[in-house]
Amino acid sequence: MVLMDKLKRLIKRIALSLELGRRISLNLLFLGIVGSVFWFLLADGEEDIEEKTVLVLTLQGRLVEAQTDNDQAQWFLDWFDDDKREVVLPTLLQSLRDAAKDPKITKALLLTDGFEGGGLASMDELAKGLSAFRASGKTIIAWGTRYDQRQYFIASRATEVLMHPMGELLMEGFGRRRNYYRDALDRLGITPHLIRVGAYKSAGEAWVANRPSKQALEAEAHVIDDLWKRYSSDIESARKLPQGHLDALMASLPQALAQTGGDAGKLASDWQLVDGLIPYPDLRERLIREGVKEESYRSFRQVNSKAYAALKPAQTGGDHIGILVLEGEIRERGKGAQVIGGREAAEKIRKAADDDKLKALVIRVDSPGGSAVGSEFIRQALERFRQRGKPVVISMGDLAASGGYWISLSADRIIAHPNTITGSIGVFGLLPTAQGLMDKLSIRTGGYQSHWLAGGFDPRVDLDPRMKSLVESRIQHIYKDFIELSAKARGQSVAQIEQVAQGRIWSGAQAKTHQLVDELGGLDAAVAAARKMLADADGGNGNKNNEAKGKQREKPARTLQVRYLQADASWFGEKLKRWFRSMLQLSGLRGLLEPSAAMVHQDPLQDLLVDLYREGRWAAQWLRSEERWSAQAHCFCSVEP
Repeated sequence: MVLMDKLKRLIKRIALSLELGRRISLNLLFLGIVGSVFWFLLADGEEDIEEKTVLVLTLQGRLVEAQTDNDQAQWFLDWFDDDKREVVLPTLLQSLRDAAKDPKITKALLLTDGFEGGGLASMDELAKGLSAFRASGKTIIAWGTRYDQRQYFIASRATEVLMHPMGELLMEGFGRRRNYYRDALDRLGITPHLIRVGAYKSAGEAWVANRPSKQALEAEAHVIDDLWKRYSSDIESARKLPQGHLDALMASLPQALAQTGGDAGKLASDWQLVDGLIPYPDLRERLIREGVKEESYRSFRQVNSKAYAALKPAQTGGDHIGILVLEGEIRERGKGAQVIGGREAAEKIRKAADDDKLKALVIRVDSPGGSAVGSEFIRQALERFRQRGKPVVISMGDLAASGGYWISLSADRIIAHPNTITGSIGVFGLLPTAQGLMDKLSIRTGGYQSHWLAGGFDPRVDLDPRMKSLVESRIQHIYKDFIELSAKARGQSVAQIEQVAQGRIWSGAQAKTHQLVDELGGLDAAVAAARKMLADADGGNGNKNNEAKGKQREKPARTLQVRYLQADASWFGEKLKRWFRSMLQLSGLRGLLEPSAAMVHQDPLQDLLVDLYREGRWAAQWLRSEERWSAQAHCFCSVEP
């Protein structure tokens, strides 16, 4: 009986303890929810930056001009790591500009592990942003487990370039190989009928040949050699090395590496490409000694670049200059990552024209082209925008070729980066038939059609010569339109444009020589050109006071805000993201910024599979689309480090 009483008391105490724990837990949860609600409703998103803070630039992912719209996966991943998957160039540059003027930011730490790079023009814009930060008197420390030539191009702008002792630095030079499918298609019994205008228009060659044409190799060599010279010269200038030094080092690499016993880190240091070899934990301890240790995450006081940029959200309201980023392949309609829908882009431009507070439009083009019809939708929308009396300036990014050049033709001024790949004024069509495959499979086809056009393009039978003639006529007409539009926009004769057209690609610097663009520069130069056009808009009336009036007009033009045109983020969504980010910071799950273990290796087999998938997907999507009858103003011509 005594034992039973003791057991009952023990059970009662346990029950009371559990009840007490439950009440405490629920109360704490309730208080947390109430506090979160107050934070959610009242917080303005500002986070205090304390003295001796290091701006951490964690470059993980691909460098892009604009974050993918409506990418829920990207939004979710951003909660845990702001810099994963995509490195958004404008956000990064804004962080650097603000940090350069912020006395609480003492230096920047650049971490390049996992950086997948981008085109040469956008990478150079980032490099210039880093150089401007250094020009403010602040230092940049770059660290990487290893460097490929994309990562090193950015890291070379740092005050100090550090690498892991077991790392290596590899520069390979520029160049690209394409897959050619003629023999494979012959084995399958598929006949690709390529119709193109322009001797240098090589976009469809992969399907009808086994090797690049002489013209394609000539055009690529002319551009690639120019881009490599610019790339190597920029690194040599940043590292204070003599001109031509990189080429000499690359030529002597096998012997030099053997002399160090295969120690690639020591070789990079001996060649003055890096300033020191140090593991990241040792660098972290050094930054703690030079700055302030934060006990909450046991590291130096820091803020990542995206969180820092969010502290100063873009202003809304008031007169402004708009920037519209057109990045990806052009289609008649569509949206998503690396896709420009012609109809959707034209609608954005129409709405911008109706906005009385938007005074000028800068179009940032990074596109290999695609649908000729989709390109014309955008060009016509820009022409109507200009008819409203508002200036349009084109800023060419990494790639503005073929359809990307087409949409640039309705602008008051075209500004290309020296490393832009542009031109490729030409069109093509591809009509595959698979009668041979049907024969191999012993499949027969037949039926009645009221007219020959009903089966004019049935891939199960040979291409009807009349259908081929129709497509050839259509493509010739669209090429003629392309040439005439280019001649009119550039103030040249059709014959002059023909000499630099024929589907040939040019670097931005070469395009300037051939008067295909107006000037060389980046996005800042395009914005400056828009400001100048606004300031000059009412001038030229022959008055003696024109100069004084021009200066008066120039002042408000200089003060106009610059705003990216994109889908407006919901108030709730932005608040939710900031709340979740803050909760992670308070819980200690975020804030300790370490280099990612994710590395970017150039695996030849993986590259081959990616190329096969990308080119196969492009062909399949095009053949399924309504545009398969139309000419393609497309260029497979990107050159990346």
